[in-house]
Amino acid sequence: SASPRTYDSVRFHRGTRGFAAFLTALNGFVVLGATLFVVPSLPLQPLIATWAVILGTTLGIAHFVAVVGLVRGRRWAASLVGYVATAGIAMSVFGALVSATGLSIFGADRGTSVGFFVWLIATYGIAARFAFKPFTFTPQAHRVMAPVAKPVPDARPATGARKRTFVRPVAAAA
Repeated sequence: SASPRTYDSVRFHRGTRGFAAFLTALNGFVVLGATLFVVPSLPLQPLIATWAVILGTTLGIAHFVAVVGLVRGRRWAASLVGYVATAGIAMSVFGALVSATGLSIFGADRGTSVGFFVWLIATYGIAARFAFKPFTFTPQAHRVMAPVAKPVPDARPATGARKRTFVRPVAAAA
């Protein structure tokens, strides 16, 4: 027997949570790759490089914690994706500005580096939008809230006979 729940926004937005999880995982791989392979190759002081690797690895792990939360339908996962996206967008804006001023971070051309960071900003924004959608559901006037459970069988007899009601005529006034 199915439960008599009505429209469940988290359950019926699996595609949006899945897409947000995919983009968050993709961004997590980018963050971990940049943290573990690019940051150590930059000409930074050892203390700054160490902290950058520690913070970047922590942020990369947070991406995958958010992915697991999204896949399992946990409400806290949307908030975590929002925080991760905020940090990722801030770092991407910084990276785009640094690339635009001439520092070659990836050994690529200036336009390629800026384009990469703009792409990263877009994927973070899209991931956050699709992560918040199932958890901020508000019913609209045109949406019909149909029950999820099967309808209750009719209590009338199987023959289809209905109970007849007779209305007595009003006695004529004498």
